[in-house]
Amino acid sequence: MLMGHIISLMSQGEQDRSQEAGVRGHLSRAKRAALSIIAALAFAVAGWLSPRLANWLRTPERSVAPVATPGAARIEGPYFSDGDRIAERIVAAINHSQKSIHIGMYSLTQPDITAALDAARRRGVDIRIVADEQQSHEPHSEISYLAAHGIQVRLSRGYNSSHSIMHNKFAVFDGKTVETGSFNWTTSADRYNFENAVFISDPGVAARYESEFQRIWEQAE
Repeated sequence: MLMGHIISLMSQGEQDRSQEAGVRGHLSRAKRAALSIIAALAFAVAGWLSPRLANWLRTPERSVAPVATPGAARIEGPYFSDGDRIAERIVAAINHSQKSIHIGMYSLTQPDITAALDAARRRGVDIRIVADEQQSHEPHSEISYLAAHGIQVRLSRGYNSSHSIMHNKFAVFDGKTVETGSFNWTTSADRYNFENAVFISDPGVAARYESEFQRIWEQAE
């Protein structure tokens, strides 16, 4: 009888080991399946990140040193977008303005410039913007935001036909300094495109740009 009990226990042990081996097998297969899914997801994420990471690595490193405030010289620049920190220079000009900033800008999406304009409005600077009507409805445009926060905005469709656009890119700061060039006030211009800008502190040039701003302001809606 003792021998039978021992045989029974040995048989039960073999069954337990068999069941344990089966469980381990199931776990091993489940683990392999989970690892395969994780690997597939990792490759998918790497594929999605690859061009973005490459673009990030190609982006010039931004210096932490502040740029000089425009207006110290008659002509400053030309500045180029892939190394001369044009957006920061525009922000410096906005921050330095005391009375007025009049802007004719095809597209405006750059968040630091937007924040600087909003801050200037809060300290009492007269800010007026003429923007392109069609471009102002683009998803990343800051024009609606600025208008909703109390900045005077008018939209222009150009002057010649239904195919015209308001393609200017200039600003007049305090009626004294002009910023102009190919540089739209956008993230794309700041981070990706080849663009240029120049600051001109000349009474005659500033007056001519101010006159043109008033003209397109009256024409815009």
